Amino acid sequence: MNLESSHNENFDLDSLSSSLQVNLIENCNDCNTNYSKQLYYGNSNANILIINDNATNDKDILEYFNTLLEMSEMNLNDIFIINAVSCITTRKDKEKIIQRIPSKKECNGCKCFLNQAIKIVNPRIIISLGATALNQFIPNSNLLEYINTTQVFNGIPTLINYSIKDLFNLCSYKTLDEIDEISSSILNTLNNAAKYIQGGANE
Repeated sequence: MNLESSHNENFDLDSLSSSLQVNLIENCNDCNTNYSKQLYYGNSNANILIINDNATNDKDILEYFNTLLEMSEMNLNDIFIINAVSCITTRKDKEKIIQRIPSKKECNGCKCFLNQAIKIVNPRIIISLGATALNQFIPNSNLLEYINTTQVFNGIPTLINYSIKDLFNLCSYKTLDEIDEISSSILNTLNNAAKYIQGGANE
């Protein structure tokens, strides 16, 4: 399988969301919140399932994530993306509304949807990006201890790395070289998932 030639040059997060066939959170009442929800998107028969950090509407984060996906060796028609927490959780800071880390209750409320998505998609490999995603399956874990490791989520091999949100947060106190190294590490994780699928296809 030539993953390079199967890239979709018109891949776009917004248009991809409209093709979602599995809506798992339409009737979510667990948290009793009115937060905006970011639905899952992608191919519900994909070999690769990506669990992103908690949902965000930050355009810079979404665009950079999109860029890394396009740079990767993955077949972009063969991925399904879900957020560890589907609500865009916020708080008021003086007169501004800013995004915040989801509470334990909010994380627990979304865990059943993660499990259902994994069961429905039944991917061959999972990519887990960020601490929120990791802690949904390995509670009370320190992301730094799991970076670039392979774990098992619901019986499926799972590659662990930083999220794009982590990358942006680290920019305030990391050097440019360090940020480039982390960005390359995330890209390598995407590529390793592609190689895992490609290797199986070539057997």
